[in-house]
Amino acid sequence: MRGPALPLLALAFALGLSSCAEVRWHKPGGDDAALAQDLAACRKQARDKFGGAGRLGPPMTDPRFGPMGPSQADLQMQESQAVGTCMRGKGYGLVNP
Repeated sequence: MRGPALPLLALAFALGLSSCAEVRWHKPGGDDAALAQDLAACRKQARDKFGGAGRLGPPMTDPRFGPMGPSQADLQMQESQAVGTCMRGKGYGLVNP
């Protein structure tokens, strides 16, 4: 890769990294204490619903079919999505500060 392609690739890489900046929940008129309380409540609700992915043991297996049921990664994703849904329901949105 020579010539103008290398600087363009470097620029694209730098722009991609800058788009990975931290995001946080924000609610107009909300403060940090309310955010912490609402986020904790949403996380607890999601853990209660999905059983907390960290508390899982090895997946159930069937010798004929292999692992059965959702993986830990699936449960973590569902739990994360449930937290997001809960927070949006409370009026929060994700912002890039």
